[in-house]
Amino acid sequence: MASSAQSKPKVGVIAIVWQQEQVLLVKRKFAPHAGHWGFPGGKLEWGETMAQGAARELREETAIQAEMDAPFACFDVLENGPDGELAHHYVMVAVVGHYVSGQAQAADDAEDVGWFSPQALPSPLCPDLAEIITRSRQD
Repeated sequence: MASSAQSKPKVGVIAIVWQQEQVLLVKRKFAPHAGHWGFPGGKLEWGETMAQGAARELREETAIQAEMDAPFACFDVLENGPDGELAHHYVMVAVVGHYVSGQAQAADDAEDVGWFSPQALPSPLCPDLAEIITRSRQD
């Protein structure tokens, strides 16, 4: 394993937004997990709170506005490249949001976007997605 500055884990945020018992998901365009359905999200920017970062990523990827709560969980995202070496290492912080406005549109690094019932999720799903959905519903 390399020890350069580029080899440090990155902090990311994901937005779990509910509207009428459906959760907003995006189909990822890029690695990690390209082609899989997951939550809108990305890298936390310098000076942002986790809630601010999740709200920004949500807007950039889906055009949806939401009020974000405090973070409720953290997940590891580790993905190897074609050579078998670790290519991506993120610590993703999950933040629940409450829908405010907007029509879901795939933008930025989302290939597709939609609202889904937890009983009728698309596939393939990003790892941990079902667990995150369950934990996001525990008030």
